[in-house]
Amino acid sequence: MIEMADEEALRKLREERLRRTVDLCVVAHPFYRKRFRELGVGTGDIRTLDDLQRLPLVDKSDYMACPEDFRLRAADAPALSFEESTLWNVAYTTGTTSGMPSPFFNTTHDQYHIMLQARHCAEAEGVGRGDLIANLIPLPPMPMGAFLCVGRTAEIMGLPVVNALTGARSQEYPVRRGMDEAIEAMEAAAPTVFWGVPSFVRSFFRRARERNARFPGARMVILTGEPVSDLLHEELAGHLRAFGAADPQVRVRYSFTEMQGGLVQCCNGAAPQNLSPELYYLETVNPETGLRVPEGEEGAIALTHLHRRGTVCIRYLVGDLIGIRTEQCPHCGRLGERIVRRPRRTGTLVKVRGMLVNPELIFDLLSADRAITNYQLVIRKSDPADPDSMDQLLLRIEADSGSQERLAGHLPGLVQKTVMVRPEILFAGPGEIYDPMKSVKAKRLVDERSH
Repeated sequence: MIEMADEEALRKLREERLRRTVDLCVVAHPFYRKRFRELGVGTGDIRTLDDLQRLPLVDKSDYMACPEDFRLRAADAPALSFEESTLWNVAYTTGTTSGMPSPFFNTTHDQYHIMLQARHCAEAEGVGRGDLIANLIPLPPMPMGAFLCVGRTAEIMGLPVVNALTGARSQEYPVRRGMDEAIEAMEAAAPTVFWGVPSFVRSFFRRARERNARFPGARMVILTGEPVSDLLHEELAGHLRAFGAADPQVRVRYSFTEMQGGLVQCCNGAAPQNLSPELYYLETVNPETGLRVPEGEEGAIALTHLHRRGTVCIRYLVGDLIGIRTEQCPHCGRLGERIVRRPRRTGTLVKVRGMLVNPELIFDLLSADRAITNYQLVIRKSDPADPDSMDQLLLRIEADSGSQERLAGHLPGLVQKTVMVRPEILFAGPGEIYDPMKSVKAKRLVDERSH
């Protein structure tokens, strides 16, 4: 490894690896081989990071259409080493056009570098000797990046990990635990670091405190898969304090499978940062032209793999709008792209009654009210059989009975003031909106209109 605070050395390494990756794709990557042939791009034509702008962006739908075409063919690149050409495992990500999940192939070469990446991230986050990790990611029905990442981190750091193994129960495969069983397993193990999806970690901690569970060593939470509001950050830190943490640490990762990890925080409140810039290059671009936007301005985030040998993506649109800067972290001094504008999904604005509505603004309002334990925004037609009938904006709320009258009177006007559309409030029972035993993430937006 080079010293990641050396900007010139980092750029040199990135460009050496980029040239090698593009040259391999020219001869051995079915998707890019065809694309490059159409563009007249051959080996040696892409030499610098700036040269990448000569290549078109690749949409997630391209990958979903045929994931196998994004895998390097070892038979077409006989100079690859044993580690580079041997399949280690398959992770899964976004569904294919047929509805099945998309495989993401890792060779031995990839696995080893992912493990090194996991070590860099854990060290920056403050995970180390003496820690025991509680994996609160529900057991998925296939190997998924979020679940695999916890185990890789424990392996490379030489740390024990205890898996909650929650999720939807199955009579045929009785391997998952209920919430209370998971809490008992964690309590017996006495973890110091809790790692999971924010909505599930919140439910876990609330239930643990209802049961008077004791986690005397609890000191850190690592969150991935969902945005985390300031209030949720504060609540989770409060749970850690209640368990006895004198200095609670909450780390939020911005992760996606194609990066087999993500951008991480080196301390509370730090900007998430790419701590493996020798493996991944991130650009923010105008999705229409493919040209980069100025550093710090919002653009579509595009990922380029610099040193992979299984599934390989170049200028791949992840699906978010984001602002980044490539600079040293003011806290830890590491180099890599840092998030300076909060990520948001592309296409998140929805039109309701002719008004463009940003659901995130509504979610921020709901997250700010401690009486609300869960929520969901539903958009539908007043008459489902009539596509021209008026749109309805509904808020499904889970809250204690003592707060429902206040919420019913207060929320419609507050939401209308924020997004110019007045919602109807519907109250839901416990588990109706989000059951952490059946789903990894809460579904916050449901649009029932036909499009």
